Amino acid sequence: MQLPVFVLLPLLVKFAAASVLPTDIDALANEANILQNYEIKSDEQIISSVIGQLNHTLGTSNNCTACVTRLSIGKTLVETRPDLVAPAFTKWCLDSGFYDANTCQQNFGISTIEHSEGGANFADMLSYMDPLGYDGQLFCYYKEGSHCKKPATPNVTVSNMWPPKSPEHMAAPEPGNNGTFKVLHISDLHIDMDYTVGNEANCTDPICCTPRSHNKHKLNGTSPYMGYWNSFFDSYYNDDFSFEQGTEVNPFNNSNVWTPATSFGNYMCDPPERLINSSLNNVIDYAKQQNFTFDFTIFTGDMVDHDWTKEISLEDTIKSEESVLRDIKSRLGSTPVYPVLGNHDSYPYGQLAPEGFSFSNKFTWNTELISDIMQDYDWVSNEEAQQARAHYTGYAVETKMGLKVISLNSNTWYRKNDYAYMNASNPDNFGMFKFLIDELVASEAKNQRVWITAHIPSGSSALPLPSKMFAEIVERFSPSTIAGIFFGHTHMDQFEILYAGSGNDTKSIENVLNHAWIAPSITPWGGINPAWRYYEVDSTTFSVMNMHTFYMKLNDTYTNNGAEPQWQHEYAARDVYNVSWPATSPLNGTFWHLVAEQVGQSVDVRQTYENYSNRFSPYTPVCKSTKGCDGDYCFLTSFTLDGYDKCMAALPK
Repeated sequence: MQLPVFVLLPLLVKFAAASVLPTDIDALANEANILQNYEIKSDEQIISSVIGQLNHTLGTSNNCTACVTRLSIGKTLVETRPDLVAPAFTKWCLDSGFYDANTCQQNFGISTIEHSEGGANFADMLSYMDPLGYDGQLFCYYKEGSHCKKPATPNVTVSNMWPPKSPEHMAAPEPGNNGTFKVLHISDLHIDMDYTVGNEANCTDPICCTPRSHNKHKLNGTSPYMGYWNSFFDSYYNDDFSFEQGTEVNPFNNSNVWTPATSFGNYMCDPPERLINSSLNNVIDYAKQQNFTFDFTIFTGDMVDHDWTKEISLEDTIKSEESVLRDIKSRLGSTPVYPVLGNHDSYPYGQLAPEGFSFSNKFTWNTELISDIMQDYDWVSNEEAQQARAHYTGYAVETKMGLKVISLNSNTWYRKNDYAYMNASNPDNFGMFKFLIDELVASEAKNQRVWITAHIPSGSSALPLPSKMFAEIVERFSPSTIAGIFFGHTHMDQFEILYAGSGNDTKSIENVLNHAWIAPSITPWGGINPAWRYYEVDSTTFSVMNMHTFYMKLNDTYTNNGAEPQWQHEYAARDVYNVSWPATSPLNGTFWHLVAEQVGQSVDVRQTYENYSNRFSPYTPVCKSTKGCDGDYCFLTSFTLDGYDKCMAALPK
């Protein structure tokens, strides 16, 4: 077969010597195509040739040129033998040590139903991306460790998709006199179906507390926790939600375990199902004690654990999603739940293709699964479930109170989603923003208030162009139509403020337009305490009047002889910051602007914010001695990625 091979050592020497820009590669590629087109007779020879070309890129001093060249090599290969992209790039990555073995497999390995690896998705991306343009520069900045400089965000807009804003929609409606109702918000459960009491919780793997977890350093002697920690029980919850302590385990029989996993979890681990059930039991118990019910629940995603992708199968993904949603249904009963999918709730991990491509059917299974569950559990109507199945970038429901909830699949703007780098300068490559705008236009026309839910925040966590487009949309429909925006993903208790101008430098109280709530996680992975929250919502305007967060001190469960965790009310948003605020006013962007100003000006307030963000975990940063707190103000006051990057760059070094 004919395979054009266009990257030769002499050409790479020219790259390095001249320090050419990626825009110069077109001429060199054409020159190489003329120089060499030869017959290769076997798959092995093709793979060997491609590996040789990829190895040549490691010899150039210009990392950006090298990265873009590797993408160009892959694009040439995918045009003739897409089936060889994964094996060629995987073998090259492993043999060259470009990444560690697990990352090589995750990025380039052949995905099967047994292993969530992204080689086929990488090949799909190459078939439609422009390696020499914005696509390649963006990929090389975010996916290859800043090998290229961050490219300038394209100056595009989606403003042609909506009508002019009328004067009547310039201000938010004032709260009414009909009282409030309650809405539950839970996020980032990350159930670990393999969690095993007694296994290593101080591991050198990405996720601990499983049968595979280990510490590469040998333990000399016995665990330092022997004689102190005593919570090692295979406990569980019955169908009637009652707690059973279960059988006691003696983890200290294993001399190789540094820190044994206790009954309800560890800060280095995703939670066992019993911890998730404990949190949901607390939700219901508290509501009963206070004599109220939740009118509905928003769940902002991530059900699957953080294990290596090679350890996660399609069956594991489905089982995790079904288990989490089943547990939520069993505890919340008839309360409607409106879920979104997180970056872990996909297969392979983090991937989602634009609809309309030949490979987009790889991802319809997940939309169909979640839509079927929502309909079976009576969370949505048949018509709403059909809409959710129709396009997997989002769905909309209207609550019984008249509020519309629009749920978006934020994997469309996730940095680890290979498909997000195809035609990346298109302002609406996935069609999600058209769906969102159409729903907002329809709601605005009848003065209907809207909540938007998604998993990944649009500020510091999204790719720059969709971040900019989302901010443009929110600005257009704020503060009149959009009453609330809700995210998860970071595992922290946070917020983001939108100012007029979608990322300009004027962060004044007069310019505040809206804000997003970022919910804390149930999983303690990463060093935080598990938490959930609920909102008191004005029944007329659907603005949030107050927010309450509940948490559990996970380290208290290490020495409680296997008893149930004790959850407690952590704080109410109105009470913990020294902000003079009318009792009749909602906790809108202006309120959070005043909080953010204090965070930026006072180390003590910054510490208060960090305490609540981490839920008083033992790993909470100490802001007086930790520079990590210095970026808090930038995070809180940046609704776009470009705005966040600019703010961070201006911080004192």
